[in-house]
Amino acid sequence: MTSSYAAVLRTPHASRTFAFAFLGRLSYGTVYLSLTLALTASTGSYAQAGGLLALFGLTVSVLSPGRAALIDRHGPRRALPPMAAAYTLVLAAFAVLTSRPGAPVPLLTVLAVAAGVTAPPIGVVMRTLWSALLPDGPLLRRAYSLDTVSEELVFVTGPLLAGLLAAVAAPSLGVALGAVLIAAGTAGMIASPAAARPETHHRAARVRVFPLAPAVAAVATGVVLGSTGLLAVAFTQRHHQPAAVAWVEAAIAAGSTLGGLAYGALSRSAPGRARLAALTFPLGLGLAAAGLAPSVAVLAAAAFAAGLFIGPTLTTAYLLADADAPPGARTRAVAWVNTALNLGAAGGTAATGAALDALPLPACYAVAAAPAVLVPLVLLTLPKRQQGSPPGGVTAHDRGMDDTTTHQQYWDSRYAEHHHMWSGEPNAVLVQEAAGLEPGTALDLGCGEGADAVWLARRGWRVTAVDISGVALERAAGHAEEAGVADRVDWQRRDLAASFPEGSYDLVSAQFLHSPADMPREEVLRAAAAAVAPGGTLLVVGHAGPPPWDPDAHPGVHLPTPDEVRESLALPEGDWEVLRSDEHERVQTAPDGRTMTRTDNALKLRRRAR
Repeated sequence: MTSSYAAVLRTPHASRTFAFAFLGRLSYGTVYLSLTLALTASTGSYAQAGGLLALFGLTVSVLSPGRAALIDRHGPRRALPPMAAAYTLVLAAFAVLTSRPGAPVPLLTVLAVAAGVTAPPIGVVMRTLWSALLPDGPLLRRAYSLDTVSEELVFVTGPLLAGLLAAVAAPSLGVALGAVLIAAGTAGMIASPAAARPETHHRAARVRVFPLAPAVAAVATGVVLGSTGLLAVAFTQRHHQPAAVAWVEAAIAAGSTLGGLAYGALSRSAPGRARLAALTFPLGLGLAAAGLAPSVAVLAAAAFAAGLFIGPTLTTAYLLADADAPPGARTRAVAWVNTALNLGAAGGTAATGAALDALPLPACYAVAAAPAVLVPLVLLTLPKRQQGSPPGGVTAHDRGMDDTTTHQQYWDSRYAEHHHMWSGEPNAVLVQEAAGLEPGTALDLGCGEGADAVWLARRGWRVTAVDISGVALERAAGHAEEAGVADRVDWQRRDLAASFPEGSYDLVSAQFLHSPADMPREEVLRAAAAAVAPGGTLLVVGHAGPPPWDPDAHPGVHLPTPDEVRESLALPEGDWEVLRSDEHERVQTAPDGRTMTRTDNALKLRRRAR
């Protein structure tokens, strides 16, 4: 398990970005308790302090998607600094005003609202950045699990810091520390290369992005989290062990931490809605069973068992929201899940408080557990588009494709989310099969970031390189410039389903020309064959199946055999010679660092000279 997470943190820029995000998040773990103590001491009223904190928390939660929309539109480097600067100043004002008794409540109210408006969504942004740092698959799922566990640690460590500062100095000092932490954490995050993403399309900001199924699960999980504290207090008081409530809370946190770590390390397939339902159901059952515990020790054990499902549930909800979001709207999608979790927690706390005055304790546990138990039924009633996911769950090859997204937007978004998607090395089969050819004119279809085109140009070919993504082509042109072959490559942005390059070529290469979009691959390859000059070569390389580390990849994408490709070309008999038609294995590094064998296929044809 340790090596699994080490692979996540060894990713370039991951450890640095994650560490600063943790620092910024620690501000939130410290500020809430520090503000509670400082406001109570300054106003002399629990009611006023509670009202101000509720106003702060509600404003933070409700406006979170709005702040996320600004980040989606302008990127973290432009949107986060003004938020963090304003929030830091508000916390500093809080620290000054609450350092002595008698702070004016109207001014504190204005500050509470201002803090809720400006609070930078550090956790939401970090979850979005994981997708920029890592490819989809097990490694990304481990990153999300690690991220969820880090939030558990924040809300354990933060209150300890706040309590220590209140004991040795003053609670207002904890508020000031929160200001320092958020400023330092945000500055470190935006300085990381991971935050240097190209701006997304402005049009995407208007896309409807509410992730209904993940939000439903998040609300139910929030109800569980919001109710367990009060329920544990009531239980331990009735068993005349009020101090034992800390052990119950610790058991839930420990269960969530271990469950989250195990889920990230052991999960092998991409999560889907069914898994979301399968995780929330036992979470609810565990909480309901806890209400029947005969002693505090048994309650703690039941709380630990229920907690095992909290981390995995939240990890899955965030992953699904991120994966289903249209391009340019992923920060908002994740923010909605976070908002749903917080609102569920607030509602759970309020409902539990009312229930404890009216119902027996076991019934209160059952009421708090009901939303989680009912999540599977709720998911079944959702509209089909919201409920269903592609066969095998969400993968990198279907993420972000919906009826609001063009193929060009989809691929631009995928490339923009990563500093580089491919290794930067030319495809091995191209190197093997083209090394002995006399350089001439070449057509590279789906050239991506340009490694094949640059390799050909270096060997003396004049290359026309085509891709649908302008982001990829801009990156490829930069690589050609660095290699000193910019004058030998003509980069063309084309949707091959709509247009095809003119002319004939001595070599036409289609390397892994697969797409989750509805691309007419057979028609494109027939056009590729027609573009081969007499005596020229057509080279088509593709995957023979999904990667062994993610057998559910490529949902709905047909991966033809070499014979199927040759038949689909409908070539005139006698005009072509088959030079290669086979499957071959190659060694590939899985996202989690394992070395595995993958099977691809290759078809090499030569057009006979007239």
